Order: sequence, then C-alpha cells, then structure tokens
Amino acid sequence: MRRLIFASSVVALLAGCGGDPVLDKQDGKGLVKLEAACSLAGLPSALRETLVVIDKTMVKPADPETFRVENPELWALVTGLADGQRASDTGAMAPRERLTIALADPQSGGLEQLFTGCLPGLSADEMAGRTGKGEDGLSSKFFGSDMASQISRQREEFLKQVVISIATAKFGGQARPADNFGDSGFARTLKTVGPGRGTPGLVRRVFLFADPAKALTTVPAEYVAARKQGFDASDGFQANFGQSDIYVVPAGRPLGENQRAFLDAFLLASRGDLKSVAPFSPDGLSKPPVRLISYSGELPLGGGIKTPMELRLASAADGTIVNSWISYTGSKGVRATPLAGQFVCGAEGVCDLRGDPNLSLGQRWRTEPGKAPQPLPEGPFGGMRLIEGKDDGQRLTGRIYDPVIYVGDTGDIPLVARRTE
Repeated sequence: MRRLIFASSVVALLAGCGGDPVLDKQDGKGLVKLEAACSLAGLPSALRETLVVIDKTMVKPADPETFRVENPELWALVTGLADGQRASDTGAMAPRERLTIALADPQSGGLEQLFTGCLPGLSADEMAGRTGKGEDGLSSKFFGSDMASQISRQREEFLKQVVISIATAKFGGQARPADNFGDSGFARTLKTVGPGRGTPGLVRRVFLFADPAKALTTVPAEYVAARKQGFDASDGFQANFGQSDIYVVPAGRPLGENQRAFLDAFLLASRGDLKSVAPFSPDGLSKPPVRLISYSGELPLGGGIKTPMELRLASAADGTIVNSWISYTGSKGVRATPLAGQFVCGAEGVCDLRGDPNLSLGQRWRTEPGKAPQPLPEGPFGGMRLIEGKDDGQRLTGRIYDPVIYVGDTGDIPLVARRTE
C-alpha cells in the first residue's frame, strides 16, 4: 500500500487526488465532513470516537506553508491521527473510527467544529478475508481498482482535508486572566468537551491541545492538598466528561507532579480518565476496543438495601480493558470510576473479567502518595481495588473485593448484572 509522503506545506497537499468532500455550511463557516467510511455494508463500525479540541489562543498564527514549522506539537497530534496509513500501523486509530476536530474559544466558551469524518481503512483480518475470497484480482491491482488502492486514495483525501481545515482556520486571541482554576481559559476549554457521553453505543477519547500550566499556578505545593483541591474543584465546576479517556497535549510548560495530581483528581471526579499530559505519541495511547458490552444491575449496600449499578466493559483485541467504567448511586449521589484489567471472551460468548489491582476502582480516588492500598471510607467501594466475574452471554456474576480492605459482613461486594447492549 502506497504511503502519502508528507509535504511541507498545505499547498503541496492540495495537489493530491481524491473526491470532493461534503461541506455543511453553518453560519457562513464550512464544516468539512468525510463520512463515506463511517458505515460500510458488511463491516462493523468502529466502537470508539476521537475528539480533538484545540485552544485557539495556543496556536501560533502562520501561513499554510509555515504552519507545520510554527506549530510542531499540534501538527504531530493532528497528522498522527489523520494519516490513515501511519495511524493504522501504530494503532493510533481504528479502521473507520470517527475523528472530529474542533476549535475552542476560551473567551466565549464556544466550540467550532472544523472537521468530522471516519478514517478509511480495513483491519488486517478484513483485508485477508477479501484476499481469501479472491475479491481483489490481478487485473484490479494493475488498474488500481483493488481495495488497497482505493483505501490509499481515500486516506490521502482524508489527510488533505484535515490539514487544510486546521492550517486555514482562524487562530489567535488571548484568554482572560483568572485568579483561580475555574475561571481560567483552560477550564473554559474543558467545559466545551461535555456534557454527556458522546455518541450512544461508542466510547469516547478526547485530545486537548491547550496550556494547563497557566491555570494551575495556584495549586498547593503539597501532594495531598493538591489532590484534595482537585476533587473539591470538580464539585463547583459541575462538568461531565462522559466517561472519556482524556489526553492533554501541552501547548506551554510541562506540568509538575502536584499539578498533574490536581488535574487527575479534577477530571476523575468529573467522569474523565486522564491518560497522559505529554506530546502526542502513539506509544502512549490505549488500544482501540473491538468489544463493547454494557450491563445493568444492583449492588448491595448492607441492611438489605440495594443501589442501581451500571457497568461498561470495552476490551481490545488482546483482551486488555480500555475505556471502561462502573457507576452506582450512593450516599454522595452517582459515583463512577474507571476499570482496568482483562476481559477475554471465548468463541461461545462466555467472557472472563479480571481486574488489575494497580490501575482501577477505589484506589484511583486516594489522596496519599505511595503504592500501599488505603481504605477509603468516602471513596468508591471503600477503596477496593479488584473486580472479577464471568459472563455467560446474558448475565455477569462476580464480586468486587480486596485482600486487605473489607466491606460489610463478607468482606467483598457481590456483583450480578445483565447485558443491556
């Protein structure tokens, strides 16, 4: 499959071949849509969508020819996701995954979509299936009408339109100065991401190109205080990031340990899972999900009282849990926390769930540094770290537990939930 060789300017990309994009004019502005790959007959849609939010005040204005040089971190982010061949090779995007790019104005709190579309492509197994059926013969390859050649042309057009949308957008301006995190330009940019879960039936991943360091200058120097302040700040902010994975690509200074601790706590309490604060790198990304199952059930709170519970389990091809959360209603309202571990399903539809003690559930809410588990009376599941269960194709039966943290009479929390989708 031929690769698109990156030109140093958008002018060179404009010379690429491909069909015209579908333009949706809104208030005199063009939203570029390339959605031909979103729904293909006989092929499943991607289970994840990706949103890139760019703080317009953090981008250096430049001519299209010099945009790449003036904004290298933003360029690396956008092309790392939109270059179909590279994104497929690195696992940064799934075939047919929706990519939406939007411009945030921290002064007004507005969000302008620049581009949305689904990345053209087939998985290795899907391509192998076509080859096995003889659907791409020698004559098709000779004339460039085979599937691989078609995908290559579509990917070139996809990347070209993404780059044009970014490089010709209107950037600049200044965020209003603020005395606290909640009034900062970064916080205003965060508010444009929510509310809600994104598209029903999909998990969501968000990349923020912004400068969080400016908003976190007043974070306490002491780790515990910074962590507590992050949780407290979410109460007044009242944001809901829809159980999204969040990657922050800094446009300014890197964050200190306590600043990151604040931001992680703030996002966690707002139903966002902070994955990284770093320049874009495919190596630091979670794998795309190939399986997504939602459950609904009840959890016992003691004294015969049960509370509603929802569980979303998404897993990659190797069984690694990604973009997964469990939520329930407790004395402090709805609590939601991410999961990590393995969720492996066999050919007959029976699935095994095994949690990771280091990365999920109650201990995500701790405020003390260190690795030793801490009982958290005010945290989800009292701070328990582990979950296990078996899905028989209709119902998941298991428990939430911890070797050193006990809840109730039995020390663990029984879990029974039915598939809802």
